Amino acid sequence: MRIRLINSPSNLPHDHPPVPVFPIGVRSPNISSFASGRGLQFRGNRIEWEVAMVLPVEVHVFAYENRHFAFDARNYTVLKLDAAGAAVLCRVHELTLEEIIDALDGSVSAPIVRAHYARFLEMVLNGTLSSEPVPRPARPPFNHLVIMLAGGCNMGCTYCFERDVPIYKNPNLLTREKADDILDWFFRHQEGQTAHLQLYGGEPLLNWPVLQHVISRAEPWARDKGIELTKYLITNGTLLNPERISWLKAHGVTIQVSVDGDPQTHNTFRVFKSGKPTLDVIKPNIDELARQGADFNLRAVLTRKNTDPKKVIQGLRDLGGTRVSFEVVATEAREAQFDDRDWDAFLEQHETYVNAPFSSWTEIPDEMKSVIMKLCQRQRVFYGCGAGVSEVTVAPDGNIYECQRIYRQPYSNIAEDRSPTTLGSTLLTMVDDRPVCQDCWARYLCGGGCMHQSHVGHGSDDPLPQYCVMKRGLVEASIIKIDELRSKQKLENVEASA
Repeated sequence: MRIRLINSPSNLPHDHPPVPVFPIGVRSPNISSFASGRGLQFRGNRIEWEVAMVLPVEVHVFAYENRHFAFDARNYTVLKLDAAGAAVLCRVHELTLEEIIDALDGSVSAPIVRAHYARFLEMVLNGTLSSEPVPRPARPPFNHLVIMLAGGCNMGCTYCFERDVPIYKNPNLLTREKADDILDWFFRHQEGQTAHLQLYGGEPLLNWPVLQHVISRAEPWARDKGIELTKYLITNGTLLNPERISWLKAHGVTIQVSVDGDPQTHNTFRVFKSGKPTLDVIKPNIDELARQGADFNLRAVLTRKNTDPKKVIQGLRDLGGTRVSFEVVATEAREAQFDDRDWDAFLEQHETYVNAPFSSWTEIPDEMKSVIMKLCQRQRVFYGCGAGVSEVTVAPDGNIYECQRIYRQPYSNIAEDRSPTTLGSTLLTMVDDRPVCQDCWARYLCGGGCMHQSHVGHGSDDPLPQYCVMKRGLVEASIIKIDELRSKQKLENVEASA
């Protein structure tokens, strides 16, 4: 029986960052009762049956180019199987051994089915395949503040989800005094040993002096409390300059520049309020970010004018980005919004994109790198982004919003001096409590998707069906990529020792 575990890409190519090796599995605390209570007898190394049963596993089995893989949705074990093993494993959660033998009669012989089944049962008993639901996590701590430095923006992107909101219709700059009030509120209610500060707008660089003040106040607070503080700026890139980049780099601020790829794609929607294109202003600033070695990434929005992720990502790399990513537009602007045909075109192109050959780690899309790292480190996403409890957005007037995008009505104000954990957010839903998600094998790598995109797309908290197709395809492609990268490294090791 050919079963090969590929649990961790511990021998990925040399340009892959260090990744901790996680254990194959942990023996379930109730596995002995699972075995004894169902009539299993252990005689030496043999397992004999007295009653029919199915195996209590949650495993996704799939094939790609005559390779067969299995993914344990609970503990992230990954198996590489032959065709017969895959045919057996995809049935063990709903059929007994004898029923599987009957179902595969004519394609897999009974002795081979029994051999595979015995091996999978052994994996269940030793914890390689999980037999227990994932324990319910505690409420996430409040540690993520999105602070709106400016309500207004110097650009007039036609697909912007913020352009019709009252607080965005004027500069609405955060004052230094109100920034102090917001920070003091955050310092009182922040939980845990980590904190994240997201500098946001509108366009936050419209308020550069207060941005500097916010960071200069947050840094000594974190240092005195022994808290690990990360800082993230989301900007359209038009107001960057060498001096500002140097200051942001010195203070360890990660910079995300919103840019949509090649000039034609970008300038279709991302324009100044006058209608003038913006990329000629942004590109020199991207070059300066690279020249100074700043920590930056480029992120694009895909619209119905640019549904091909490969083309957009290549456009971002041509602009000088090495860390590049995209999101599908969430807007009510018909000229940009995906319709069903756009989604079909995108999903077809996305499948080709994520399954394309990549010769090194640096060429792999950022979205795929993120999934691979989660798989390797066994990171589970239970609550999506955590909007409303672990993360909130505070506007220049002190109003608190559950999400930087779903902000139509504030649900508190810093003047009330209440922690978000006590406010009863309607957005924070554990993925296992969402009917549309709870049976999805990829749920702990997804968390349910962006609710803003869901609300705009079909007026529901449930993720868009097309988003689910995209995410599951990405996870499968990531599992395949781990195997390919490991195989490439093994070949390189053999050639180097020859």
